Amino acid sequence: MRIGELAKTVGLTVDTIRFYEKRKLLDSRHFVRCENSYRDYTDAAVQRLKLIRQGQVVGLTLAEISRSIDAWESNELTPQEKREFFDNKLLEIDARIAELEAMKAYIRNKIEMFLPESTTEL
Repeated sequence: MRIGELAKTVGLTVDTIRFYEKRKLLDSRHFVRCENSYRDYTDAAVQRLKLIRQGQVVGLTLAEISRSIDAWESNELTPQEKREFFDNKLLEIDARIAELEAMKAYIRNKIEMFLPESTTEL
């Protein structure tokens, strides 16, 4: 399938797919070069892009995905290693939530200092 069809299949833009190629998240394992130099993307490209999207949904950065995607797809990681990976990600998310809660409390405090009581509802 050509890049436009691939984009529709996985719900991404053509530009996003090209960006992933530049970041080496998609490579020659995911397409065949045609005589006219067009790329014919394989089912492996569809699966790879779905995996990338799933990783982003759970909060992984592209750098994190890039470092581990090959090992993840080829099952080089044991179930325990996968569990530890996600446990660590949960700890990072919890830390970020704590930071955001602290920022929220700080802003509420500032609002209460400068605005009358009747307008502090957030």
